[in-house]
Amino acid sequence: MINLFGLAIGLTTVILIMAWVQREVSVHRGHENGRRIFQVMTNHDNSAGINTINITPARMAEAMRAELSQVEIAAGVSPFIDGVSFENESTKMTGDGYFVDQAYFDIFSIDFVSGSQAGALTDMNSVVISNTMAEKLFGNAQNALGKTLKWQVFSFNNEVEVTGVYEDFSDAQAIDKPEFLLNYQFFVNMLGEGAHWDNFNGMTFLILREGTDPENFNEQIADFIKGKKAESNVTVFVQAYEDTYLYAAYEGGKIAGGRISYVYIFSAIAGFILLIACINFMNLTTARSMSRLKEIGVKKTMGANRAGLFSQFMTESFLLSLLALVLALVLVIVLNPFFNELTGKSIQINFGIQEISFLVFVWALTSLLAGIYPAVYLSRFKPMQVLRSNLKGSFGELLARKGLVVFQFAVSLLLIIGISVIARQMNFIQNQNLGYQQSQLIQIPASDLNAAQTNAFLEQVKKVPGVENASSLNHQLIGLSSSTIGLDWEGKDETEQVKFENVTVNLELIETMGFELVAGRAFSQEFGDERTKLILNEEAARVIGFQEPVGQILNLWGDDMEVIGVVKNFNFESLKEAVKPAFLKYDDKFSTKMMVRIHPENQEQTLAGISNLYKENTGKVMDYSFMDEDFQSLYESEKRVASLAKYFGVVAIFLSCLGLFGLAAFTAEKRKKEIGVRKVMGASVSSILTMVSKEFIQLVLVAIFLSVPIGWYLADSWLDGYAYQATLSWWIFAGSGLILVVIAVMTVSFQAFNAANSNPVESLKSD
Repeated sequence: MINLFGLAIGLTTVILIMAWVQREVSVHRGHENGRRIFQVMTNHDNSAGINTINITPARMAEAMRAELSQVEIAAGVSPFIDGVSFENESTKMTGDGYFVDQAYFDIFSIDFVSGSQAGALTDMNSVVISNTMAEKLFGNAQNALGKTLKWQVFSFNNEVEVTGVYEDFSDAQAIDKPEFLLNYQFFVNMLGEGAHWDNFNGMTFLILREGTDPENFNEQIADFIKGKKAESNVTVFVQAYEDTYLYAAYEGGKIAGGRISYVYIFSAIAGFILLIACINFMNLTTARSMSRLKEIGVKKTMGANRAGLFSQFMTESFLLSLLALVLALVLVIVLNPFFNELTGKSIQINFGIQEISFLVFVWALTSLLAGIYPAVYLSRFKPMQVLRSNLKGSFGELLARKGLVVFQFAVSLLLIIGISVIARQMNFIQNQNLGYQQSQLIQIPASDLNAAQTNAFLEQVKKVPGVENASSLNHQLIGLSSSTIGLDWEGKDETEQVKFENVTVNLELIETMGFELVAGRAFSQEFGDERTKLILNEEAARVIGFQEPVGQILNLWGDDMEVIGVVKNFNFESLKEAVKPAFLKYDDKFSTKMMVRIHPENQEQTLAGISNLYKENTGKVMDYSFMDEDFQSLYESEKRVASLAKYFGVVAIFLSCLGLFGLAAFTAEKRKKEIGVRKVMGASVSSILTMVSKEFIQLVLVAIFLSVPIGWYLADSWLDGYAYQATLSWWIFAGSGLILVVIAVMTVSFQAFNAANSNPVESLKSD
């Protein structure tokens, strides 16, 4: 039963991990054009190093389509825009999506359930919506076709006709699943003068002509932007769209990994767990082989040859593995909902030809790995040795068994160390000062209000009991969203271009967020028109080189701007990234988010008051979130990986303990007579307990000795991915090793105690 359930648990874990891996590697791979789709990337070379982003100038697609013969199709796409307000005669809702070129439909595989993709977005006043959105607004996809919708984002709005309804995007097609697609030219018009080669505010997707070598193409387009603006410091390259999910980390302008590392890590964990389960089978089978020696001896005496015995034991292995596989499949089906909740993904366990082939392969591999050694070991015994009980294990056998146990516990310790380091880093991040006060700060989408309505709403909100302050801004506070290289100053090196985050804010935003002013003042009505003023963060002041920034004059897109203040650096990205230079400029006409700080007391009543005001002003239910929760979402992937590692670590440790249990049973069986003699000679239970346990503790100590340097290297490499990182303390490794020793002692003690308390008469009497 231990063998059966050990294998079943191991196989269950392997199947679940491989289902997760299959889902990860399938993202962005659900399009017919597949490897022919490329996304244009830009490398920004500045004083802080090379920063790689997937954002391009807004007119990039148009220019590449006209000027590059290798480009068969090019499409401009806006960044993913959330919280766009849509309204028909009876219903209001917000949706997330893109502005796209008509060519978008020629690049990506999008299934229309109503209307036709041909010419769907050639008109500026057209929109294509998802099937889900069509059902919410019009009841079904057929009713939606030809209907009119009003949409609004920032201070921009338009009335459009629904020209098509498409099937909702699957996980294999995209991570950000658009609920609408609007005409890209409208987006370019929204940008106005901002749609120039110094600004990066769109995305570009290409299909290259057959036979085009991507590497040669990258060499050709490297200076494409410099050809438009000679002083630009930006170089261009393309990346296969299918790779953009798994390979999204860059160093020095080159791909340096990304989520693919998790695929490799968990594939390796699956392999290790399968190997540990097979090792357990071998150890437990050989440990219990003593009870089958007489059977083997009698069969050989009666004429059975080694090949026949070998085939018998291999058949047993295949049958037991098959039974374990069936049990594992039942466990997979039962655990699948829990696994989906744990991973945050919708993983369906299917049994198509590919999946069945994989299961057959795993079954055959497991049977061979688990059964080959016991079959060889048991079938080789000579009948006279067996019947006389004159068997001695070779040094090689002993070394192999001990080596396998060391391997099992080394893997287990690496998992314990990994879990500890990830937990420490997540705790460090949660307690890191971000440069503003996250707690009791809520953000509300401003998409349902125009500029005047937003300002009026904010004034009303400030009067709600429990509200400390309120303002608005046009920038994500948990990611990059708007950057420019169009900031100049006296004495600037013309050969160097610096990319600044452009944060457009309303009055009292600094006070609402809790940004700390280190010099100067915040924006205020008391000083008249503030639209020609800027506030820098510390990093921007450092990059520019100002010793006394306040009062200095900068030039932004051709207009002189006075620096009136400097705020402490604040994080608007994951703490994997260093703080970027940024400036704050005042403009109350462009707001995507309203920020409201509330008092912790009577929080529910305060939120209810704000919600009622919002409904009065918009006619819709208020959608809001707390900033501390939003910030934690940046590390969702790490937290989920930590959870997965925790569960897989428990499985690995459990299976390793089964292996240790097997080896302890084997040793106790082999040393039965020795223990009996020692007890007759007066040995105490504690001395025998120490004798039996000592060698296993030594094996665990060897595993610790081997694993700690590897664990330190891997942990240090993982932490290097964070600009802000916790320190690696010695107690993490000492504590992990101690946990492993305690687990091993508890496992071995059961067998050792049984051996120490056995009746010596039973072990010494003649067989």
